[in-house]
Amino acid sequence: MAAAYTRGVPSVRIALVLPYGARSDGFFPDTFAGQLAADARAAGHHAEVVRVYYEGDRGAGDATIAARLAAWLDAGGFDVVALERVFDPAPIAAWKAGAPHRRVVLVVRGDSIEPTPEVDAIVGWQRGATRAGHTRRAVTVWQIADAFAALIAALAAGDDPATVPGVAAVVAGAIASASPLPPERGPRRALAPVLDQATIAIGAAPAIGRRTVFGNAGCPYAADPRALPLYRDLAWPADVEVAERGCAFCSLGGDYERRADAEVIASLVAQAAHVARHAPATRELVLDDQHALRYLAELVTAAAAAGVPPLRWLFAARSDTFIRERPRVEAAIAAAEATGATIELYLTGFEAWSDAELARYNKGVTVAEQLAAVAAMRSLAAHHPRAFAFAEARGHSLILWNPWTTPRDLADSIEVIRAHRLTALFTELGRNRLRLYPDLPIYYAAARDGALLDAWPDGDDGAGRGKGYHAERPWRFLDARTALAWRLATGLRARLGRQTEVEQLAASAAYAEAWTGGDADVAGAADAVLAAIDALAARLIALARRTGAPRRGHQVRAQVGDLAAAIAATTPPTALVLDGTIDRSRVKVAAMRATRGVGVVFAAAAFADPAIARALAAAGLTAASLRPGDDPAADAAGIAALAAAGVRALELRVPLTAATLADPTAPLARARALPITQLRVEVPLDRLGLGNAAAALAALDAIVAAAIRDDLALEASPLPAGDQLATWMPVVPSTPP
Repeated sequence: MAAAYTRGVPSVRIALVLPYGARSDGFFPDTFAGQLAADARAAGHHAEVVRVYYEGDRGAGDATIAARLAAWLDAGGFDVVALERVFDPAPIAAWKAGAPHRRVVLVVRGDSIEPTPEVDAIVGWQRGATRAGHTRRAVTVWQIADAFAALIAALAAGDDPATVPGVAAVVAGAIASASPLPPERGPRRALAPVLDQATIAIGAAPAIGRRTVFGNAGCPYAADPRALPLYRDLAWPADVEVAERGCAFCSLGGDYERRADAEVIASLVAQAAHVARHAPATRELVLDDQHALRYLAELVTAAAAAGVPPLRWLFAARSDTFIRERPRVEAAIAAAEATGATIELYLTGFEAWSDAELARYNKGVTVAEQLAAVAAMRSLAAHHPRAFAFAEARGHSLILWNPWTTPRDLADSIEVIRAHRLTALFTELGRNRLRLYPDLPIYYAAARDGALLDAWPDGDDGAGRGKGYHAERPWRFLDARTALAWRLATGLRARLGRQTEVEQLAASAAYAEAWTGGDADVAGAADAVLAAIDALAARLIALARRTGAPRRGHQVRAQVGDLAAAIAATTPPTALVLDGTIDRSRVKVAAMRATRGVGVVFAAAAFADPAIARALAAAGLTAASLRPGDDPAADAAGIAALAAAGVRALELRVPLTAATLADPTAPLARARALPITQLRVEVPLDRLGLGNAAAALAALDAIVAAAIRDDLALEASPLPAGDQLATWMPVVPSTPP
């Protein structure tokens, strides 16, 4: 390889590329690439780390980022590009084609990965078996770093990379030769990664407040999936290293490095001190260790004693481990309280809230056990709000879709998520789909059952691209109804956004479960439903923006906040929607103090007790947007109590549901006898049902006609808000309409 010379040794120019599928770093460890860069620099090479933030739009934004990456690589005169994952090969392939000596290297730290056509070598492809031979070994970052350094030395000297232990040679996208990773070389050295990294992004790149530090490798969960019917008869090629133990979709299970806790703690404290010194903006440290609970309390204490500033320590734990080892959690919380640090459980592999799905994944837990863990997390967070958290990072994993998922499985998970308010644990709920690779048992179950495809259908890139993971093998749903549910959920999210995604998923599952078509009918059925949804959404927008009859209501914008703060505040600048409690129930409140007052969004019947209405009016309540319940008399009593207490702006919500379609104007007829100032029509999609969108249009026409006839003020919530709109609050006009 043609290269410059530094201190008498051939110098290779290395770009360590960190691609992200969206404008977020997630939990990908930039510190590992930084360590490879530090080792390369110490050996006399030139090494840079670049963070590449795709827009995630699959269009002009992503194309711009790809072009900028290719240009950056060309301008840097690099000889080697190293990556942990490739989901957009185009800019890497373009750079490689620019000169014959250029090389592309994949570095496997633990995640599933495959060779791709632009790759020349893979570090860590072959790990070797555990001593017992039950599965493949876990490998450490030190082993990978040593093998990468040896590969760079071989490239600098013009030697064949295939001769380097732990390196696999790739030819035309296939493994040509490979050797297992050797043991670490001598005593384990301190990690001191390069943290000054370049960025490629449209606009300002995200600020980096989270870094990864490395503890023990592997995962201690080692259940054999072949004990389950789905995997019992499976076989896989002898020349493929498969993660034979642990979760069937995960590459880490079955082997866990158990170094002495004191050694692990000393290493982690040194890594934390390095990060704090060289990247002082860091606020969170992710513990790359699947069983960090065993030493977490001691680590927090030792870090403080070593002068590491108080940070947020993010740790992983299985749900059953969290329950079983709660005393260790409480000890770590006590250590955090004593030192000013915070510990957060950021990764619990829930994966599903359906027992059938959990069994497919070989999770070894039940929905009931997972819910017990969440209850314990909530209790600890409530009692230790400064020192313990579990939902702020939103890193808990979920796999909502796989080849075997049925509409009932999906509905079961969504019902639990809704009933127990679990949406805050996850990001992008409906996009969490299984990724298949040939080193996983679940891949071979999918192959046996005919779920694998040669390519993704048009418009589908798989889960990896959107999340920023390495490209995975395409697959299909084995149940055509689930394929329909996926198309519907994907189309609804694209149209309506994420605010009501759980309702969208519930509606998609319900519609698909009753559908009787086949694979060939999926696309047409989905298009027909989505066209009806588009028409309904357009009608609601037109109603909300109209300038003619029926008469409009009066409202002001609001923001989300806290009830107690709103009541106590003296001059909030704008309307403010809040979360508080009324008689132990969750309620949204809008604080608009001064001329705008305080408004609540809640069930009308909750105010039937006049004492509650009077107490809130005395605290400043001046407006209410009220949801009807199953008892019109209780609703009327609540509305009357609020009016009697002096709450003047009263809005009654009119939800369009499957149950109300037969007589959609009934709420308007009742409203004539109530002291309300306006109505609000809204469409909770899951309660309406996707098959009733066309009927909802006719119901809207009837409601509008009734409002005009009775001279009732009418507002409309846009379809993306469902029945959750709380950013507009009713007000009494300063002059009569």
